[in-house]
Amino acid sequence: MRPFYYGATTNFGDHMNSWLWPELIPDLLAREDDIRLIGVGSLLSRNLDLVAGPKVVFGTGSGYSSLPTKDQAAAWDVRCVRGPLTAKHLGLAPEKAITDGAWLINQIPRYADVPTTRKGTVFVPHWSTASYGNWGQICAQSDLTYVDPFADCDTVFGALAHAELAIVESLHGAIIADFYRTPWIPVASPKRILKYKWLDWCQSLGLEYHPYLLPPSDYVDHLLQGEKRQPISPTPEPIPVPLDTFDVLQTAPAPRKPGLTYKARMQAKTVLRKGRTVALEALARGRNTAPFRSWNARHTDRMQAYFETLKGYKPHLSGDAIRTTRIDQLNAALDLMKQDYS
Repeated sequence: MRPFYYGATTNFGDHMNSWLWPELIPDLLAREDDIRLIGVGSLLSRNLDLVAGPKVVFGTGSGYSSLPTKDQAAAWDVRCVRGPLTAKHLGLAPEKAITDGAWLINQIPRYADVPTTRKGTVFVPHWSTASYGNWGQICAQSDLTYVDPFADCDTVFGALAHAELAIVESLHGAIIADFYRTPWIPVASPKRILKYKWLDWCQSLGLEYHPYLLPPSDYVDHLLQGEKRQPISPTPEPIPVPLDTFDVLQTAPAPRKPGLTYKARMQAKTVLRKGRTVALEALARGRNTAPFRSWNARHTDRMQAYFETLKGYKPHLSGDAIRTTRIDQLNAALDLMKQDYS
């Protein structure tokens, strides 16, 4: 059995798979077979059958490309999924919707305990917002601890666990905060965040999803998002999220096997990703130079007022009882999977 996950970045939510499963199921991973474990992340897509081998799905979500067909899902061994929206669209029984598999950290002693000491507010952006934005000065001036989503899990988990409040754009930032009983307030850059995956997870815990608009971080970030460079309101703007929101990115149906066109497209993405990295590094060197410095300083002052107001808003947090129930269900599902594949 071999874990399959998104490894193009070091985003902590995706890279949990690289150490979580070896700690939980080392015996299954040591076996030589062609089974692929589809675990933490928004990995369920119509293209998943391009990955060779039988599929075992555990605590996985959907959202980044066209959903699998019900026939595809029926051919996989689906142990559980992130939430009821995924279960419904894949034609699964409601009990298959437990919650995100990241909560299996309850089985790892160094991560399992809920801290009793807390201090301050942390900000965890989505990995793409961290890549394109410039948040260090804003967080420092706003008395926020900036949590880099590309940092290692020990760093991210520790920051979220010991905070009094978390302002999160990263879905797994919210998932880990909720595990550690840290109240969280969701924000979103509309052109970067898919609401469907948030609704899916929130509904698994009986929560509503009420995000606030996250303004761009500086002048260059405004340009990258295609936004007008105008003063922001110190009052955070709610983003409406109807319960029937379905902003899943749509892709063409997957080919029956990864042919030359598919392989060429993957190679092109790799080249473009490297080019993007070089371009962002160049932007980082110039984004606070003389042409932008004055505007950025005024914008940072406005962002300080924005975050101060946001800190006073009512946060999200699941109930203790439902948290316990979901963890027990994940543990039971994992035990059964280990038994069936031992």
